[in-house]
Amino acid sequence: MAKQEIVDYLKTDMKKIIEDDIKACLLIGVPNSGYFSVPKLVLSCVDYIGALYCGWKTTEVFNSGRPNFTATWKAVRYLEDVLGQVFPECKVRGRLLWEIYRHGTVHLNERKALQNGARTISWYIFKGDWKERMIIGAVPTGIGSSVQMPVSHLILMPVAGLPNDWILPTCTTCLYEDLLASLDVYAGMIQKDPNLENNFRSAVDEMVKPDQTNITWP
Repeated sequence: MAKQEIVDYLKTDMKKIIEDDIKACLLIGVPNSGYFSVPKLVLSCVDYIGALYCGWKTTEVFNSGRPNFTATWKAVRYLEDVLGQVFPECKVRGRLLWEIYRHGTVHLNERKALQNGARTISWYIFKGDWKERMIIGAVPTGIGSSVQMPVSHLILMPVAGLPNDWILPTCTTCLYEDLLASLDVYAGMIQKDPNLENNFRSAVDEMVKPDQTNITWP
């Protein structure tokens, strides 16, 4: 792919994929919907785009010999480097976002809580309206109840009554909107940095090759 083809793919084709596959899952205005599917789909896209952003080397293979394109460090780097330009908190909280909302939803069908020493951090997902990063939400307390208070996308909050417990609020709408916006940022970076262009091409050129298999058909 030439540079302009790469830019067109990110700004047109990849955006259409995200809009077609994820926007419908947001279900803005419909309570209690999209909370599970949107983080899973958005961060799965980040997994793929992170592989393009960081590129592929011939040493990155599974034991089977098949290419291994994706990795946590690649996805987190895209979250921090590129989505971090769209929303600065992503530069700071990208790794937490990935560990809590991607690893759990994709592999274990549930968002994960994390622990470091005495401290724990868990998920809190909400659905704002378009361009809305803060809502008044019911935040859990340490006494089994909740309190209405402001909740902001990717802004850490302590759990009242439990000084070592934290939550990472995440807005499904913001995840979607920021992912779309990041594609314009990424395309602009490729136009200025030949290394990013080469990374993209190294991954895609290998991705389009068929995998070898011992499965027979018809």
